[in-house]
Amino acid sequence: MWIILGLFVVVFTMINIYCYYFKKDFHIFMILALFFTALTLCTQYQMIASWSLAGDWSAIEDVVPTMAMILWIFVIVSFIINVMPLLLSYRKK
Repeated sequence: MWIILGLFVVVFTMINIYCYYFKKDFHIFMILALFFTALTLCTQYQMIASWSLAGDWSAIEDVVPTMAMILWIFVIVSFIINVMPLLLSYRKK
């Protein structure tokens, strides 16, 4: 599920940049991309919580250290890319 939500983030981010470049309203796509970023994080948390309840500690030990760094990078890059058009439009005004 998190892969699908992550793909939605990428798609809405690209639409956000496209709309900004062609001077269209991009705010809704920025909001949707950030919304799906939050949903992606929630599905990751849910997956790890289900592993914890099942007692699958080896899966947690294998996945969590790597995914923690990947999710930090994912969230920071998503936030910067999606908010950049907003900051640039304020700068032009």
